[in-house]
Amino acid sequence: MLVRHILSLVIATAGLAACRDGADQTNGGHTAPPAQASADKDTRSGQERLYTMELSLPKLPPKADPLRHAIDRFVDGQKRAFLDSLDAPGARDRAREMPWDLNLDIAVSARTDRFINVQVDGQAFTGGAHPAPIVDSFTFDKDADRVVGIRELFTDPDAAEHVFASEARRQLITQLDDQDEPLASDTRQIEEGTAPGKDHYRVFNLLTGPDDKVHGLTFIFPPYQVAAYAAGPQAIDVPSEVFFSYLKPEYRGAFR
Repeated sequence: MLVRHILSLVIATAGLAACRDGADQTNGGHTAPPAQASADKDTRSGQERLYTMELSLPKLPPKADPLRHAIDRFVDGQKRAFLDSLDAPGARDRAREMPWDLNLDIAVSARTDRFINVQVDGQAFTGGAHPAPIVDSFTFDKDADRVVGIRELFTDPDAAEHVFASEARRQLITQLDDQDEPLASDTRQIEEGTAPGKDHYRVFNLLTGPDDKVHGLTFIFPPYQVAAYAAGPQAIDVPSEVFFSYLKPEYRGAFR
């Protein structure tokens, strides 16, 4: 379980800086599960009765500065958007009646000899019918010392996305006929939500094996993209052999 140290956002900068002192923990050549480095909480409920804001950040190795910076920019953007929404007409009155909430849980989900993958799982409640989900991911290429997007892994990203779309549609449409728990969606929403070339495959996780290689990709679709909000996020696994031929030569050694 994650260990949270609840801090005031008055010292949020110090909390973010603490994440920069983390290092990899290994055991017998295999990376140990990462611990959470810090958690911050800002609550105005005792003062203005407007909102709460909670943030958990991952422990990262010292040489992952580009990844840290990408996460910092993402967090800052989410905070600004959340706080700016309070400036809308009537927003503060509504927030006093029902306090708003921003929650971001950011954690390392996979490590290989080449990559560190970080997942974002959060939500923002700003007075609507239900919280807005926040789903994102960051993949750090340790050899290139930079964060890479899904399309940067392939020589022909358009062709690769067509392969992803075919596999995603096959798996999701099959779930429509699940007699125990059918997916709350339809073929039209699935086809639109998995269409190539529309940034639909931006959020992904790495499927890893004991050899510290990537054995496949898990694509995560936020609520509304391929199914109803009530169905929650949807994920599909695509094994490496399906897209291996489209990988750039410099990345083929990182996949199995």
